[in-house]
Amino acid sequence: MKRIFMLVAYITCVGLALAWPAKSGLAADKVTYSGTYSTARPGKAPKGSDVTLEVVQNEDSIEITRVKLGKRTTSRCPFNGSEGDYISPGGSPGKCKAQLKEKYLVLEAIVVTSLQPTAPPVRMHTKERWQLSPDGKSLFIESAADFPDMGAGSAGMGLQPVTRKYTRTGNQ
Repeated sequence: MKRIFMLVAYITCVGLALAWPAKSGLAADKVTYSGTYSTARPGKAPKGSDVTLEVVQNEDSIEITRVKLGKRTTSRCPFNGSEGDYISPGGSPGKCKAQLKEKYLVLEAIVVTSLQPTAPPVRMHTKERWQLSPDGKSLFIESAADFPDMGAGSAGMGLQPVTRKYTRTGNQ
C-alpha cells in the first residue's frame, strides 16, 4: 500500500513539474504594453517635438493617449477585428484596429485628410508595429503610411517607415 501511495505521489509530482512551466510560459508570452512612455528629444530637434504615450491595455482593446505640446489625442483600438475610434496626432478622426502578434502589437488606422489645403480629401492608412525591448524599458514603434485613394499609378505615394524609440517612464 505504501508503494502505491509513493508511486501516485511521484506521478503527481512529475505531472505538476511538466505542466507548471507550460502554464507559466503562456502567461509570460502575453506582452502588456500598459504604461507611460516618452521620447527623448534629440539635441537639435525643435522644442516641443517630444511625445508622451499613455497606454492602457486590457483583453479586448488598447487605449493610447498621445500628448504633444500639451494637446491630448486618445484612440481606442479593439483586438477582435472590429473598428474603434481613432484620433490622429494632428487631430483628424478615423477608425483603428489592433492585433497582438507573437512579439509585436500592430495598429492600423484610416483617417480622411487633405495633402494640401486646396486638394480634395483622401484616405490615409497608417500602420504601426510596436515592440518592447526584452527588459520592457524601451518601446520601439515603426510607423508607415500610404494613401489608398491615390490609385495604382501612384505606388510611390507611401511614406517611408520611421522608427521611434520611447522610454518607459511609469507603469499603469
